[in-house]
Amino acid sequence: MAAETAPVNGSQAADTLIRFLLPTAQTRGAIIRGSNLRAEACRIHGLIEGDQHSPGELFAQTLIGSILLLSISKGGVRQVLQLDGSSGPIKRILAETKNNGVRGYVDWNDGVSTQGNSDSPFSWLGSPVTISTVRDPGFGQPYISSVQSKSEFLADMLVDYTNQSVQTRADFVLHHDTGLLLEAMPGSSDDAWFSAVEAMAAIPDAALQGDPEEALQGFARLGMKIVGRDTYSWRCDCDGESMARALANMPAQTVEELKDDQGLITVACRFCNSSHSIKPGGS
Repeated sequence: MAAETAPVNGSQAADTLIRFLLPTAQTRGAIIRGSNLRAEACRIHGLIEGDQHSPGELFAQTLIGSILLLSISKGGVRQVLQLDGSSGPIKRILAETKNNGVRGYVDWNDGVSTQGNSDSPFSWLGSPVTISTVRDPGFGQPYISSVQSKSEFLADMLVDYTNQSVQTRADFVLHHDTGLLLEAMPGSSDDAWFSAVEAMAAIPDAALQGDPEEALQGFARLGMKIVGRDTYSWRCDCDGESMARALANMPAQTVEELKDDQGLITVACRFCNSSHSIKPGGS
């Protein structure tokens, strides 16, 4: 199968994830302000920025949550975070992180507009929400897990996931386009872990919306030390060839029905909205 491909979204401004240690509390963590990711995700999917109760806010936090989960996946190469609603206008929100790139989509129930407002961003999904993850270590089979949560905060859902499925002590803050993670290291005592969580809770919201390095000064008394940086940007790796391979597995009659007058099938990527015109059986 040959494929003629429309241009995929180009390179975008990157956001930096900062990894840090809190030696006194035997805790490690990561922080990222994903303002560029949020802007690009909302642009591609036609979502409104700036409203803390909007689907755009929830989508951005899901993307950032996926990045934070990958940061504590030992040797992980891919992390999927999926939220499935039960009764709201949004059926599913999915985010995938790999190779310093992030992509995702919002799947709406039929006939629902992206316009609107709500008292809580999670009312767009309804309650309970099923949170599913795929953690790919790069070898063997990926780890797949699902838990249900009735919380109205994604950060609480991620805590539930790490406690139940990963069985590690972790805490999350997701505030607008900023994500902050703490994870207890082996040997961390209850008192040490509490001191880290207490310091995180004391960081004001205004600091979380500023320079991430300045926000980390809230951990200064715990010996905070920056140990690494990673950059992340919106990136979709879809291409005509991969979509052509998917069509090759479809029944021949279905493929014929999808062809246009020129014998081409146009397929749109749900992650980036790029279109690919594919010629089944072509050279």
